[in-house]
Amino acid sequence: MSKKKVLFVTQELNPYTEISFLSDLARKIPHYAANEGYELRVLMPKFGIINERRHRLHEVVRLSGMNIIVDDEDYPLIIKVASLPGARLQVYF
Repeated sequence: MSKKKVLFVTQELNPYTEISFLSDLARKIPHYAANEGYELRVLMPKFGIINERRHRLHEVVRLSGMNIIVDDEDYPLIIKVASLPGARLQVYF
């Protein structure tokens, strides 16, 4: 039997952004779901306060390279990934 797949989208996640209590809650929910047998990925915006070097973010070339249009402006989409410490969970930015 294959695992159920879940994409968890959040704007805060401890340890990347610790702005409010939501960052701790957002950390606990995916961890709990992964322990329950779900195959989980987390997606969040890559804010400027996130240190790419300290959190070991690296570009996912196979997902990058697309363009998105915002207000008639064309922007390259760059997807980066890091592993959530102690949780064996991937976070996409």
